[in-house]
Amino acid sequence: MKGKLFIAEDQPNFRKGLLKLAGKRSAEWVVAGEAANGRDALLMMEKCVPDLLLTDIRMPYIDGLQLAEEIRSRGWLTKIVVITGFKDFTYAQTAVKFGVMDFITKPCVETDILSVLDGVYVRLIEESQSQLLVEGWKRQHEDSELRSAIMGMPCSGEEVEALLKRMEQGELYVLRIPTYFPTEKQYSAQDVPLLQFAFVNIAGEHLNKWFPGGFRLFSLNASEWALLVDRKVTRPETPPSWLQIISDSVQQYLRLVLECSAQGLCASMEELRQGYRRYCRETGRERGTVGDSVLNQTALYEKEKEIVGWLMSEDNSRLSRELQDQAVRISQLPPHTAKIEALLLASAILRLVQVQFPEWQMAVRPIEWDSVYKCVTPEDIVAWLQVYIQEFLLSHNNWLASKNDNPVKQAIRFIEDSYMGVCGLAEVAAHIHLNPSYFSNLFKKETGESVTGYIQNLRVQKAKLLLKSTDMKIFEISEATGFNDSNYFTHMFNKIAGVSPKEYRKQMAGQ
Repeated sequence: MKGKLFIAEDQPNFRKGLLKLAGKRSAEWVVAGEAANGRDALLMMEKCVPDLLLTDIRMPYIDGLQLAEEIRSRGWLTKIVVITGFKDFTYAQTAVKFGVMDFITKPCVETDILSVLDGVYVRLIEESQSQLLVEGWKRQHEDSELRSAIMGMPCSGEEVEALLKRMEQGELYVLRIPTYFPTEKQYSAQDVPLLQFAFVNIAGEHLNKWFPGGFRLFSLNASEWALLVDRKVTRPETPPSWLQIISDSVQQYLRLVLECSAQGLCASMEELRQGYRRYCRETGRERGTVGDSVLNQTALYEKEKEIVGWLMSEDNSRLSRELQDQAVRISQLPPHTAKIEALLLASAILRLVQVQFPEWQMAVRPIEWDSVYKCVTPEDIVAWLQVYIQEFLLSHNNWLASKNDNPVKQAIRFIEDSYMGVCGLAEVAAHIHLNPSYFSNLFKKETGESVTGYIQNLRVQKAKLLLKSTDMKIFEISEATGFNDSNYFTHMFNKIAGVSPKEYRKQMAGQ
């Protein structure tokens, strides 16, 4: 993900410097435009609303404060950072009411600008992931409600009715894969989650073309899915044999048979239940069950945060210990409560894996709702839960083993190898495949300092070595240690070492 940056600055040289610094963060930011005054900036931003605006406070036609006010009046979510001189700072503080996120006071150095770019980028990533989490949990919650309703289990009737009313002419279909082990393919039980994931993607790709924004596909159990489509949004080019096309695609790509059963219009929760009951009678099967109650999404979020805490603990054995303690606690609950608690923990584990470790095979594993509800005793329920716990622990241990050390140690090794070039929070987090915000907190917790601070300290220590042991010029040492700008190098060296590079070299020569 790249953020869109716009620069509004009336001083050409300063604007050119900002563009150059933005180029040092080209992996995170793309410059969407630049302008020498607020009026031109506003016109250009209307064509491409940026994620971040760096604006001077004093500009012709429209100043930085008026520009911020115009942005907010349009409802844009652009983050605004104001560049101001010392004499304008009190005046600039009034910009807070227009949603200004931060201030950069002139004169400023490279680290001030790069720090803002890094900070805003991390915030954009956090907001993007938070929105995805919220949308994912909302979708999961709605699917849980529909799943409970279709199988005649307790649910929020008002919410289900509202979901059904989104479709003017909703039709119900039940899709079923009779077996995941056709004779012509050598699939194993380990392949099933991937096959389920592939089926949903194949079906979804077709359905998005024919019923854009007008369908719901959700699992009923390991081999059955309910499909609701809104006939009112059907595209004119949708072929009459669209179900057969989906079946043929599943057969072509996965070599699996897909059975499709139409159950007619469903405008109410009762019609939804009747449709599934009719399907079960037609196929001579008992009506399935999935959830005696809907998982509380707030509890799911809290449980996920709890697991993250165990992951980040300095005690490497804590994750396993805490999860097993949870299993013991669940085994002592009444069966009905134990099922809900087991589902909650398993769902939290899978959500965490999908967000933080999407490359793991477990990320495509579904919750086997039907299996847990067949469990009779707490012991059976915990045995079901242990499958998820053990797979999670094994995946995590394998991941750590493949890295040979923890993420912070990997990061430090990468920094030591890369400090001479472009090396910031985004680059380090990308190298070890972690979310920048998650990694930043993890690094600070283990080392006691920020990623940026660690990199700058390392660069200064390397510079000290070159200053006292070589005759390299100051600007050459600046470039050799990754600073590129000798003025910024001098500023950071003086800040960390307490003296200028030139003075440090004199001190070392005297010793």
